[in-house]
Amino acid sequence: MENYIVINGVTYELVERTGLITVPGSGLVAGPKLSDIPTGETFKLGDHEMIVLEQSGDTTAVIRKELLVDSVVFGKNNRYEGSNVDAECNKFADEIAAIVGAENLVEHTVDLTSDDGLKDYGKIRRRASLLTADLYRRYVEILDKHKIDRWWWLATPHSTEKHGNASWVKCVASSGIINFDYYYDDCLGVRPFCILKSNIFVSK
Repeated sequence: MENYIVINGVTYELVERTGLITVPGSGLVAGPKLSDIPTGETFKLGDHEMIVLEQSGDTTAVIRKELLVDSVVFGKNNRYEGSNVDAECNKFADEIAAIVGAENLVEHTVDLTSDDGLKDYGKIRRRASLLTADLYRRYVEILDKHKIDRWWWLATPHSTEKHGNASWVKCVASSGIINFDYYYDDCLGVRPFCILKSNIFVSK
C-alpha cells in the first residue's frame, strides 16, 4: 500500500490523525466532503471538533465546538488586532492549514466596528478569528444548540477611546446572551472561527 493518496489533484500523506482520510485495516476510505455536512452538524479536523455555521457556494463557515483556550486575557486593551486572542487564533489557523492545506483555509474580513458604531479599529484580514458580535447574531440559533458552560470573547469592542472607553469587549455568556467584560479579565475563552473550502475531506 502506498503511503499517500491523490484527491482532486492534491496529494495527502496517509496520516490518520489529520482527519482528512481514514486508514481502516483493509484499505483506504476517504471521509465525507465538508460540503456534505449539514448546517448545525459537527465534523472533525484532526483533534478539533467543528460546527458548520453556513454553507455558501464553494466555502463553509465553521467554528470550534469547544473552547480552544479556556481562559485568557483579551489583550493590552480592547483592540482585537495584535491582541492575545488574535495570537491564539493565528496559531489555530497554522494548525488547521497544516491539516487541510493552506490553500483550503480562506482568508476573511474581520470588521472591528465597535458596538456603538465607531470604526476606529477598521477591518483586518485573518485566516481564523473570533466571531464579531454581528456574526454571533447571524449564527445564534445554531450556536444556541451548541452552548458551552463558559464565557468566551468576541472580536467586537464595546467602544473606543473616542467615546472614552477602550476597556470593554463584547463576549458571550454561558446562557448565550451577548455581554461585555474588561479586556484584562482572564476568565473568558477563545472559540476560533474560520472559513474552509467546501471540497475538502473531513472526518465525521
